[in-house]
Amino acid sequence: MNHLEKTGKIKTIFISISILMVSLHTIYFYNSTMPEIELKKIIQQTIRFLLTIGLLILVYRGKNWARILSVILFSLGILGAIIGLITIKTAPVNKTPLIVMILVYSIAVYHFWFSKSFKAFFDYQGMITKT
Repeated sequence: MNHLEKTGKIKTIFISISILMVSLHTIYFYNSTMPEIELKKIIQQTIRFLLTIGLLILVYRGKNWARILSVILFSLGILGAIIGLITIKTAPVNKTPLIVMILVYSIAVYHFWFSKSFKAFFDYQGMITKT
Protein backbone atom coordinates (compact mmCIF):
# COMPACT_ATOMS: atom_id res chain seq x y z
CA MET A 1 0.00 0.00 0.00
CA ASN A 2 1.57 3.29 -1.08
CA HIS A 3 1.25 6.71 0.59
CA LEU A 4 -1.72 7.84 -1.53
CA GLU A 5 -3.64 4.65 -0.77
CA LYS A 6 -2.90 4.99 2.97
CA THR A 7 -4.12 8.60 2.90
CA GLY A 8 -7.31 7.49 1.15
CA LYS A 9 -7.83 4.76 3.74
CA ILE A 10 -7.41 7.15 6.68
CA LYS A 11 -9.67 9.80 5.15
CA THR A 12 -12.31 7.20 4.31
CA ILE A 13 -12.34 5.97 7.90
CA PHE A 14 -12.58 9.49 9.33
CA ILE A 15 -15.35 10.50 6.93
CA SER A 16 -17.26 7.32 7.71
CA ILE A 17 -17.00 8.02 11.44
CA SER A 18 -18.19 11.59 10.84
CA ILE A 19 -21.20 10.36 8.87
CA LEU A 20 -22.10 7.91 11.63
CA MET A 21 -21.77 10.67 14.25
CA VAL A 22 -24.14 12.90 12.26
CA SER A 23 -26.57 10.00 12.00
CA LEU A 24 -26.40 9.31 15.75
CA HIS A 25 -26.89 12.99 16.52
CA THR A 26 -29.93 13.10 14.25
CA ILE A 27 -31.46 10.12 16.03
CA TYR A 28 -30.72 11.61 19.47
CA PHE A 29 -31.94 15.08 18.50
CA TYR A 30 -35.21 13.75 17.12
CA ASN A 31 -35.95 11.57 20.14
CA SER A 32 -34.95 14.22 22.69
CA THR A 33 -37.49 16.68 21.30
CA MET A 34 -40.39 14.23 21.38
CA PRO A 35 -42.61 14.15 24.49
CA GLU A 36 -42.56 10.35 24.54
CA ILE A 37 -40.46 7.75 22.79
CA GLU A 38 -42.09 6.04 19.80
CA LEU A 39 -40.91 2.44 19.50
CA LYS A 40 -41.76 2.30 15.77
CA LYS A 41 -39.61 5.37 15.08
CA ILE A 42 -36.71 4.00 17.15
CA ILE A 43 -36.82 0.74 15.15
CA GLN A 44 -36.85 2.68 11.85
CA GLN A 45 -33.94 4.85 12.95
CA THR A 46 -31.95 1.84 14.15
CA ILE A 47 -32.47 0.03 10.84
CA ARG A 48 -31.43 3.17 8.92
CA PHE A 49 -28.32 3.49 11.07
CA LEU A 50 -27.39 -0.17 10.53
CA LEU A 51 -27.92 0.21 6.76
CA THR A 52 -25.65 3.26 6.81
CA ILE A 53 -22.96 1.21 8.55
CA GLY A 54 -23.39 -1.55 5.97
CA LEU A 55 -23.17 0.88 3.06
CA LEU A 56 -20.01 2.49 4.45
CA ILE A 57 -18.41 -0.93 4.98
CA LEU A 58 -19.16 -1.85 1.37
CA VAL A 59 -17.70 1.46 0.15
CA TYR A 60 -14.60 0.74 2.25
CA ARG A 61 -14.30 -2.72 0.69
CA GLY A 62 -14.28 -1.22 -2.82
CA LYS A 63 -17.81 -1.89 -4.11
CA ASN A 64 -18.50 0.64 -6.89
CA TRP A 65 -22.30 0.39 -6.66
CA ALA A 66 -22.07 1.24 -2.93
CA ARG A 67 -19.90 4.26 -3.69
CA ILE A 68 -22.39 5.52 -6.29
CA LEU A 69 -25.36 4.88 -4.00
CA SER A 70 -23.68 6.67 -1.10
CA VAL A 71 -22.91 9.72 -3.24
CA ILE A 72 -26.55 9.84 -4.39
CA LEU A 73 -27.89 9.45 -0.84
CA PHE A 74 -25.48 12.00 0.64
CA SER A 75 -26.36 14.45 -2.14
CA LEU A 76 -30.05 14.03 -1.29
CA GLY A 77 -29.14 14.58 2.37
CA ILE A 78 -27.36 17.82 1.44
CA LEU A 79 -30.38 18.96 -0.56
CA GLY A 80 -32.75 18.13 2.30
CA ALA A 81 -30.55 19.91 4.83
CA ILE A 82 -30.35 23.03 2.63
CA ILE A 83 -34.13 23.05 2.22
CA GLY A 84 -34.50 22.60 5.99
CA LEU A 85 -32.01 25.39 6.62
CA ILE A 86 -34.08 27.75 4.51
CA THR A 87 -37.58 26.71 5.58
CA ILE A 88 -37.27 25.97 9.31
CA LYS A 89 -38.24 28.99 11.36
CA THR A 90 -36.04 28.78 14.44
CA ALA A 91 -33.07 30.49 16.04
CA PRO A 92 -29.87 30.31 13.96
CA VAL A 93 -28.12 28.32 16.70
CA ASN A 94 -30.73 25.56 16.30
CA LYS A 95 -29.79 25.26 12.64
CA THR A 96 -26.20 24.30 13.48
CA PRO A 97 -26.81 20.52 13.09
CA LEU A 98 -28.06 21.13 9.56
CA ILE A 99 -24.93 23.13 8.73
CA VAL A 100 -22.75 20.34 10.15
CA MET A 101 -24.72 17.79 8.11
CA ILE A 102 -24.22 19.83 4.94
CA LEU A 103 -20.48 20.09 5.59
CA VAL A 104 -19.93 16.42 6.46
CA TYR A 105 -22.01 15.12 3.57
CA SER A 106 -20.35 17.57 1.14
CA ILE A 107 -16.92 16.38 2.22
CA ALA A 108 -18.09 12.78 1.82
CA VAL A 109 -19.43 13.41 -1.68
CA TYR A 110 -16.21 15.13 -2.69
CA HIS A 111 -14.09 12.37 -1.17
CA PHE A 112 -16.04 9.45 -2.66
CA TRP A 113 -16.39 11.02 -6.10
CA PHE A 114 -13.36 13.27 -6.76
CA SER A 115 -10.53 12.52 -4.30
CA LYS A 116 -7.40 11.02 -5.84
CA SER A 117 -6.44 9.39 -2.56
CA PHE A 118 -9.83 7.69 -2.30
CA LYS A 119 -9.63 6.51 -5.92
CA ALA A 120 -6.21 5.01 -5.21
CA PHE A 121 -7.48 3.31 -2.05
CA PHE A 122 -10.67 2.23 -3.83
CA ASP A 123 -8.65 0.62 -6.64
CA TYR A 124 -6.40 -1.04 -4.06
CA GLN A 125 -9.42 -2.45 -2.21
CA GLY A 126 -10.96 -3.64 -5.47
CA MET A 127 -7.73 -5.35 -6.39
CA ILE A 128 -7.65 -7.15 -3.02
CA THR A 129 -11.25 -8.39 -3.27
CA LYS A 130 -10.64 -9.80 -6.77
CA THR A 131 -7.74 -11.97 -5.64
